[in-house]
Amino acid sequence: MAPITQDDVFLLLEPMVGIPLLLCHSELAQEITALLLAYDWRGTSELGELRDQIESLLFNSIYSYTQGTMVVKDAEGNAKKVYTDALSQMAETLLEPVFIRIPVNEPNYELINGYALRHHSLPALKQLYTRFKAYLQPMNHAIFRRIITENYPKEIYEDWMVDM
Repeated sequence: MAPITQDDVFLLLEPMVGIPLLLCHSELAQEITALLLAYDWRGTSELGELRDQIESLLFNSIYSYTQGTMVVKDAEGNAKKVYTDALSQMAETLLEPVFIRIPVNEPNYELINGYALRHHSLPALKQLYTRFKAYLQPMNHAIFRRIITENYPKEIYEDWMVDM
């Protein structure tokens, strides 16, 4: 599997925070990439800790760039205020490359499942639902399906939740 690159992270960040911020704070994608690459699911690294570090980097960069207004221009050039819940969602989105690279086995199912349940993480639920199906009990499958379909717009999951 290919390593996570700074270009991958830039492409994930660009629709969320816009190109002007990324050009001004070019180290943001670099620092997040380094954090993602340093994560080791076999060691003592915690996914929640990684998420918190990413969220902190996002907050500090956006706050600095916007001089405290927290208003950025998205990919279409529209101004939008970045609230705390949006920072959390951005951090979750940036974790998806890590989830994709975690090998499918029972201990890793437990790792991602625990994270998904504690942090209500759509990227983690997606991996459980698509790649870790063999470890899902029918009841968990139904619960995850319900959590996803009741909390997210259909266009977010319709491409990968094929048993709708």
